[in-house]
Amino acid sequence: MSKDDPTDDEPVQPRETVCSLAKKHSTASASLAFLTFVAVSKTLLTKLVFTHSPTPVAFSILSCVATNLCIAPVLIYQGNFRMITKKELPGFALVCLAMAIDLGCTNVSLAILSVALQQCIKATSPAATVLVESLLRGKTYHKLIYATVIGICVGPILVVAGGSSKKWNAKSPNGSQLFGMIMMLSAVVGGAFKYVLAHKAIKEYRESMGVLAFTFWVEIFIALMLLPWAILNGEAAIFLAEHRTLGEATLLWFTAAYGGVRIVSQFLFLAHTSATSLAMSNLATQALTIIIGMVAFGTEPKPMLLLGVAVTLVMSAVYAWLKTSSVLQTAAVIAKSNAPRSAAKKTTQLEVAGLNRAEDSAAAV
Repeated sequence: MSKDDPTDDEPVQPRETVCSLAKKHSTASASLAFLTFVAVSKTLLTKLVFTHSPTPVAFSILSCVATNLCIAPVLIYQGNFRMITKKELPGFALVCLAMAIDLGCTNVSLAILSVALQQCIKATSPAATVLVESLLRGKTYHKLIYATVIGICVGPILVVAGGSSKKWNAKSPNGSQLFGMIMMLSAVVGGAFKYVLAHKAIKEYRESMGVLAFTFWVEIFIALMLLPWAILNGEAAIFLAEHRTLGEATLLWFTAAYGGVRIVSQFLFLAHTSATSLAMSNLATQALTIIIGMVAFGTEPKPMLLLGVAVTLVMSAVYAWLKTSSVLQTAAVIAKSNAPRSAAKKTTQLEVAGLNRAEDSAAAV
């Protein structure tokens, strides 16, 4: 054939393919990178603040105040500010209470535990969610889901097993290592109940109020709910009496306001991210937070700790893959299609509904 023959298919140059893919997915990639950077830096900056000022509950309140100082001018400028109605108040208060417990317990645990252990325990959130949904709603999942979340829980156990008895008996200004683990587990379980019982309500409030207005009111309620805790445990008095240099004060307020940046960025970039990319962002956040945290805060890389971290990350990756891929749905469809016709004729409507429910559960987890 001639060189100019239009029937000849010219191979696509690799450089053109890479450039076209990069251009096509540039927005999603930038969103993924930004979300990961904000999440990792927020956790590490918060841990750094706690090394200078071990008042996690009081800092949580300051974070709410600083966030609203940043949000309020934007709300006023946009004219999207609105009050909460009396009808919304009871349900909204319960949602905020769950969030307040989650935030307070998470920060207390971060102030006590190493970043690696805190993140490994935090990674067990899917296990808590599966357990709560199974108990409260009778929801069933594929066997692989149950096996995977059990595997995720093995990671923190290995990390704890690798610690010396002297380390676990040591106490920080915020409590013992055991207390820190209890706080993080409380945050995980509380977050699971929040997701199962209040996820729909949170979505409805956010849609009716708007992202910024919803965040503004949530921060006010959380600050008011955490205030008695900070007063009773003495953190409020310590926090107000602390003498800080200009650099420490700047770090404190910057990190506190940075929490709002993380919240808003998650909503703003949600339109440019898929479920798969969000799962990738969460995995990257876990891995980078643990690795950088171990280096930055001098955590000794013992074999059991490294093994526990590796198990947590690998099993979390498997869980994310099962959630975002169609492998479980495909398996259910194949099993259904391979069933004997005689058995299919005897299948009742209730059994069909049960199969569909199992497929939906696999897709939702």
